[in-house]
Amino acid sequence: MTDLAAQDKEDRPLGGAEKVAAVLLALDREASSRVLKHFDHQELRRVARVAAGLGAVPQSMLENICAGLVEEIKGGDPDLVGGPALAEELLASVLPDEQVADIMSDVRGSSNQYLWRRVAALPDTMLADYLSAEHPQTIAIVLARVEPAVAARVLAQLSASTRAQAMRRMLISKPAAEPVLHLIEEALQADLFATTNAPSTSEVSAKVAGIVNQLEREQINDVLAGLSEAEPMLAEQLKALLFSFEDIAGLGQRARMVVFDQAPTDRVILALRDADAALREAVLPCLSARTRRMVEAELAAPAEPPRREVLAAQREIANLVLRLAGQGLIDLAPDIAS
Repeated sequence: MTDLAAQDKEDRPLGGAEKVAAVLLALDREASSRVLKHFDHQELRRVARVAAGLGAVPQSMLENICAGLVEEIKGGDPDLVGGPALAEELLASVLPDEQVADIMSDVRGSSNQYLWRRVAALPDTMLADYLSAEHPQTIAIVLARVEPAVAARVLAQLSASTRAQAMRRMLISKPAAEPVLHLIEEALQADLFATTNAPSTSEVSAKVAGIVNQLEREQINDVLAGLSEAEPMLAEQLKALLFSFEDIAGLGQRARMVVFDQAPTDRVILALRDADAALREAVLPCLSARTRRMVEAELAAPAEPPRREVLAAQREIANLVLRLAGQGLIDLAPDIAS
């Protein structure tokens, strides 16, 4: 680590990035976080890199570059010592874990574990489509970094020859060197996730999914079919975020019970008007005995409410499912035990 005092650098002024890093490290975290909010991703990456290698900065140098903050700085230690831990703490005050992990893996030159968890969480088809165009060595490196179950599902979707080559390289190759791994991580970040100065892929996809979820089933199918022709990977990613009233039948028993414990009875009755027998059978056992009798009686009576009202009720319950899932109260994955 560079030590400015040891290298007798008091005689030369600090560079711009060094000044920024020194000042931000000297400030308390609340003050520094207000400043960091205005930095873009590349600026944050540069500041973190400089802060991690800043070393000891004499108090006299801090006073020269931070005259307006002398009183605040004097309340601390005589010298300021930068380092990776302080740089990470600085970023954590204003950035989500995802961005902190990305920047600090670049600063430390180490693997970005947060990125690999995100890769493993991608839809299997999406990851397989992406890797099918890559060199077998790259495929082997990527699959060696994710959970075995994920790797197995993705391998199963690759061609037989590609699968054989990738598995052979996984068996005979040494672990990837950190510089190589870092290059692959940068490519994955650029190709599959957020780009700098733009909302993350997950944020954009969630917003689009929220819009598409409000469409009718036929319209959703049209959107997915059109997107699949031009951008099959994006179509798979969007499909994984969609949830319609019909998808309730695929939820686990516990999740359905939580949902219909909160769904208004009148909306349940209206939503089930247009439901087939299988969907009704998935919903009715999740209701209390009294509510079930009421719902069944209403559904047995002849009624033809406007289709738009039925669809509106179905969308309300589907949105309730998504809201409960977002709060961590239910799991959208099927419950194998149910």
